[in-house]
Amino acid sequence: MEKFGILNDENSEKIRPTIKGISMFVRNIWPSLDQESLVLGAQLFIFNRIFDDFIDSCEPEFGIKYIDRAINIFKLGKLEDDPTPVELNIFDLIHNLESRVGEQNPLINLFKNAYLDYCYNLVPWQNMNKLNGDMSMNLYYNLRIHNFATAPPFYISLIFKMKRLNPDIILDPLWRSLIESGGKIGALYNDVLSYEKEVREKEERMNSFHFMKTQNNWTDQECLEFFEKELDNCFEQYFIHENLIIKKFIPTLPNKEDQEEFNQILEFGHTMLSSLLMMYRLKPNYKSSDSIFIELRN
Repeated sequence: MEKFGILNDENSEKIRPTIKGISMFVRNIWPSLDQESLVLGAQLFIFNRIFDDFIDSCEPEFGIKYIDRAINIFKLGKLEDDPTPVELNIFDLIHNLESRVGEQNPLINLFKNAYLDYCYNLVPWQNMNKLNGDMSMNLYYNLRIHNFATAPPFYISLIFKMKRLNPDIILDPLWRSLIESGGKIGALYNDVLSYEKEVREKEERMNSFHFMKTQNNWTDQECLEFFEKELDNCFEQYFIHENLIIKKFIPTLPNKEDQEEFNQILEFGHTMLSSLLMMYRLKPNYKSSDSIFIELRN
């Protein structure tokens, strides 16, 4: 990360633990990848973490400038004359992925489009954060459905792992529904486990655990029971779509090796979600000595 300027003498103490944590996370979700692919995976999650934190800290009028710059990288392959370190990082990642599979491979375009969906959703998310009034779970899901922690990692994993299968099968809308269900699961887990941290930092406005609890005058336990049901529903939708995908495509794959690769893709979805949950549970800034969650007490 030194070559992009993300890690330097001035920020080393702050950034190095983040990069170390990301490196461990990447090895956990892709244990069998070669070193070059692990580096690319780390670049993805470094962009996710630093860019999202930066936009969260900006006023919308300022943040939209950098959202537009990111959109130009994904859509046009355009890097500004004064690129930031994180922009250099993601530009380099896309270039390396294109070198692997080609600029018009369906998988690289799905990867880029996943980030474009995320970037386009950032503006209404930031604007809603500044407004007064009640939130709703339906509105929340519409704003969080394009989760940068699930869709881009899923598509980059396909670039890493798909050697035999025709990538066109991933264009089927069932896959999008599967990934969106995973995005909801990741968002809900993150909100529940980051709730106390965001209250401490007065950034709880868009946290679904917070607004459902306050709008309904629920206790912590009542709110937890609601989110257990929400997560059950999201997992049910996830597995419904997974089974629909299996029924549709497995009969078209008579070759055993193709079926094994197909099943590895589905298994990665499970690994990604379980790894995200573990990461959220281990994040130091989510922990406190008196947390309502036993798992987050330190």
